[in-house]
Amino acid sequence: MIVEIGSINVDYIINSKRLPIPGETFYGDDVTIMAGGKGANQIAAAARLGAKTVFLSKVGGLDPNNSILFKDFEWAGIDTKYIETVDNVYSGSGYVMVLEDSQNCIIIIEGANKFITPEYIEKHRDIIKQANVCMTEFMIPMETCEYSMKLAKEAGITTLVNPAPSRPIGDSFYKYIDIITPNEVEAADLCGFKIETEADAARCCDYFHDKGVKYVVITLGSRGAFVSDGSKRMMIDSYKVKAVDTSGAGDSFNGGLAYALDRGYDIFESARFGNAVASRSILRTGTLRSMPTLAEVEEIYQLK
Repeated sequence: MIVEIGSINVDYIINSKRLPIPGETFYGDDVTIMAGGKGANQIAAAARLGAKTVFLSKVGGLDPNNSILFKDFEWAGIDTKYIETVDNVYSGSGYVMVLEDSQNCIIIIEGANKFITPEYIEKHRDIIKQANVCMTEFMIPMETCEYSMKLAKEAGITTLVNPAPSRPIGDSFYKYIDIITPNEVEAADLCGFKIETEADAARCCDYFHDKGVKYVVITLGSRGAFVSDGSKRMMIDSYKVKAVDTSGAGDSFNGGLAYALDRGYDIFESARFGNAVASRSILRTGTLRSMPTLAEVEEIYQLK
């Protein structure tokens, strides 16, 4: 089983030929409203692949679009029974601008996500102890991320941390992380230098290993992922596809990685599978609703 402690957003996805300049009113092409948030996207990716999942998160009681969220969660197959509602706030939200070249820019509002507290996690510690993989991301309070990984690590469960959006990580937190999955920007923020070559990625992996992290997976966009277990290092190439929308690609990778780890695959093969999930997800517009099924992923990758 995979447990995610993470964010929920109502995503407002705007397709447009370009970004407006300051002071300009500009017509976009269309808008779609759907479930998103890094936590929701990641656990949706795992659930769509067929994993047993539990999602620990919160929504806001004021939000008129919560019905869209839960409809999308049901579509993905996510277990939502432990999601709580916070009165007098809106759910988290994301405003995603997708441009003609498939690139995107995003503005995030925390909403109910900032009420995902260690106390809430403590109530559900028995659920976490049933997991094979426990994962989190940084769109919720950092103290909650650390507390969740501490509970999981002390129970002998594999902990997976996607440090996005980038925030400083204290040494006390690092010791609870089995697997860290930054992209090249987040990795650079944390280790203090740019990740431009494989040698840079290897040096950055050493930084995380020195902090006590067992496995490092640095995602490098269209290039793939650089993976290290402390002794073996490998560049895992991406699957080449014509992208429609890259938003959510990193989340789909993390969900695919967790799925493969839950199946018992090593970190290198799990990253290869994560690449396949990400490559398949970017063939659709959107975030959570772009997550593929196992059959769709196996069109480009056969899991052994």
